[in-house]
Amino acid sequence: MQDIKTILGRKFDQICFVVRDLDAAIDFWRRTNGIEAWNVAEGLAREQTEKEYRGKPGDFQFSCAYGYAGETLVELARHDGGDSVYNDWLEAKGSGPHHIGFRLDSEAEYRQAEAHYLELGIEKSMAGLFQGPFGNCRWAYFDTRASIGCYTELYYVDGEIAARMERLKRGENVSITS
Repeated sequence: MQDIKTILGRKFDQICFVVRDLDAAIDFWRRTNGIEAWNVAEGLAREQTEKEYRGKPGDFQFSCAYGYAGETLVELARHDGGDSVYNDWLEAKGSGPHHIGFRLDSEAEYRQAEAHYLELGIEKSMAGLFQGPFGNCRWAYFDTRASIGCYTELYYVDGEIAARMERLKRGENVSITS
């Protein structure tokens, strides 16, 4: 089995900004940085299971928008309700950079990375599982704020979601969430 640190070092692919208004944030990225293709997922947490918030069952609700700047996934996240690290961030810092992300290739690789972070004593702050007819996404935010100033997300996607993300990366207007 390959060392998880070697795997992680090659999987960085995302930066997320917590915003109060998805439309305004998308408009900014379009006007300023030329990112035209976005997938907006309203109520993204509604159907998720295995929701966790700081070691307890989670009740969070959020919506996200996804676009690509080159090879990097830009995620815009809006807190919609419940307890979440998005709301915590907004209350403490306002809108802005929230987390970086590492996309793993499989659930097994994700579990290996998750175990690595937990073995290092890094708190899992929020997590969930999205299962759909076209693919799944398991994700978790780990509290790396003291070390790097933001959270770190570990996640994987499978099924058609991965192919749709590649199409979005090429600039196609495609839904990766429905």
